[in-house]
Amino acid sequence: MYSTLSEYYLLEYPKCNAQYDFLASWQGLAWPSHILQGVAFPFQVLTFYIIVKNTPNHMSVVKWPILINHFWCTWLDFTICAFSTPYIFLSYLGFLGVGLFSWYGIPYLFQIVLAILVAFCELDVQNMCLQNNFVSGASGSYIYLFESRSNSLQENRFKFKKSTSRFIYHVAIFILDLSLFGMFWSVPGDQDSARLQVLTLDPCPTPEFFFENVFIVTTDTDTIRFYTWFLIPFLLFHSIGHVLFHAACTVYYIFIAPTKSTSPLTRQIQRQFFVGLIFQTGIPVVFLAAPITYSMLAFFTDNLEQKWMNIAVIVAGLHGIGESLSVLMVHSSYRNAVWRLIPGCSAEKDLVFGRRTSSRQIIMQKLSD
Repeated sequence: MYSTLSEYYLLEYPKCNAQYDFLASWQGLAWPSHILQGVAFPFQVLTFYIIVKNTPNHMSVVKWPILINHFWCTWLDFTICAFSTPYIFLSYLGFLGVGLFSWYGIPYLFQIVLAILVAFCELDVQNMCLQNNFVSGASGSYIYLFESRSNSLQENRFKFKKSTSRFIYHVAIFILDLSLFGMFWSVPGDQDSARLQVLTLDPCPTPEFFFENVFIVTTDTDTIRFYTWFLIPFLLFHSIGHVLFHAACTVYYIFIAPTKSTSPLTRQIQRQFFVGLIFQTGIPVVFLAAPITYSMLAFFTDNLEQKWMNIAVIVAGLHGIGESLSVLMVHSSYRNAVWRLIPGCSAEKDLVFGRRTSSRQIIMQKLSD
């Protein structure tokens, strides 16, 4: 047993004869991620502007949820691609930040906690500026977005009748998400000893493991399995379940059993907007679901190649530009606003979900705008 990491690196690590390509290195993660964020940033700013300035009246109920969702998705994208850019050693929950936060010496524990808050957690507080609701976290903002849409349907029997009930609902989800922070109760104080200990799980990691600032969350294999195999997947499916429930309520009341008091044109607008909402959320979620699914399968099959882990993080970084483009393209009001910003393009060429609008639809849309 070696007493220091330097001894292990000099005497034992050469026996691994490991050869890692560029994508397995920290540069192979950091450079593509930073470039992605540089490309996504103009679209994210444009999306903020379009939502604030061009949300029509018939979308006013969900203006704040869409804006909040875009804010947290943008922050999550910055966290992945620019601020923290996590180089993850999945087999033992090791973390090496290769983003701006690490450059400025911000502690890794703070970076991880912040990333979890942005990705998972949500909190509703009374805030008149945000229609009495404020949501923290990308996952929570998706729930809030669909819950707000279903809650706006007067005939929805599952809608919240009181703001206090709605508050308790979102706080309960937040409290459940807080369970993820239990992994930090047993963070090893001696990180050098912890890194020596986890080498028994993976004796031939990439050379980046031997950087002095790699952070080990836990050395307990049971804890690693519990969070990777159970708690993190459970919280993800729990959030997805809430989104699907509110989406199902909306589908039922605007597609299957719409109220007779709603005009055909209003129902058409509601249906088009909901379809747009599905595409708006579904496209970026795919970029997050794919790497998360890979990570779980890789852990279950013990096939944890660092190259593919880095690629998974890079794919997750596509979430930001995917979310921005989907918001701008799937909603006709936002899409038309973008066209009007392009010289030579006319608002008279408006399309609604791939179909040219009728004159009546154009008039009604302009009145609602």
